Amino acid sequence: MAILVHISSEKNKKSILQSGIKTGYGNIVFFMPHSEQFLIAHQWARELKRSGIKNCIAVDFKIKNNEIIWFGKYNENHEKMPLNIAIDKFMKSESKYGYEFFIERKIEPKEILKIRHIKKPMGWRYMPNAHGKKPCPCPMCIQDGGYKTNRLKEKNENKISRYEAKEILLTSSDIDKLWEAVCRLQGKWKKESPEFLKRLFVFNDEYLLYDLVILISEYRHPLTKKYMEKFSHSSDNDISEFAKAYLEIHE
Repeated sequence: MAILVHISSEKNKKSILQSGIKTGYGNIVFFMPHSEQFLIAHQWARELKRSGIKNCIAVDFKIKNNEIIWFGKYNENHEKMPLNIAIDKFMKSESKYGYEFFIERKIEPKEILKIRHIKKPMGWRYMPNAHGKKPCPCPMCIQDGGYKTNRLKEKNENKISRYEAKEILLTSSDIDKLWEAVCRLQGKWKKESPEFLKRLFVFNDEYLLYDLVILISEYRHPLTKKYMEKFSHSSDNDISEFAKAYLEIHE
């Protein structure tokens, strides 16, 4: 498990190791389970940054599987259940963005495993699950003059297969089709080479490139690190932050 904690000095970090993590607003401690996809485990970091928190660390801890906790999405009702059942539901969910875990007690010092610095906050850019999902095209959600307004208002097409997505990525130059194809391939670890995605690097589209970086991070291949090093120098701050965070964790 991991908690994202705001600190103002090294003294605060020592205090955490000595005293543990006390409950905050609502007499709870918010945490997230570890995941192979580091973006999922640290998805709330950027939200903390937007709220004004500048210095953030991750506190790793371990509690019993049968510990009773609260679990649910940020905009839905939460349920009380054993930790292992909540984690099972979380790992089986189609989209893991926006989920929260709460525990109604402090985290004891003996339960803390280590503390890690987070130099560059990660997480969604605007709202949970914004990537890989085009916004609602209704007049309330899509305002005139916004980014890709006309295209987003077009009728949604049927979901393409993974095979069709790969064919599009190999041959198409249509930004919308490429973006849809990239998002369609996201969500699973892949052992093959991501080299076929290199042709997309030249496209100047923030939606496409950000989701492309997320997709590349899911490949367990030597080329992944090489591509991430390239994107770490991107002029788009969100893309460079994501790539640098990946490289930091996979040193």
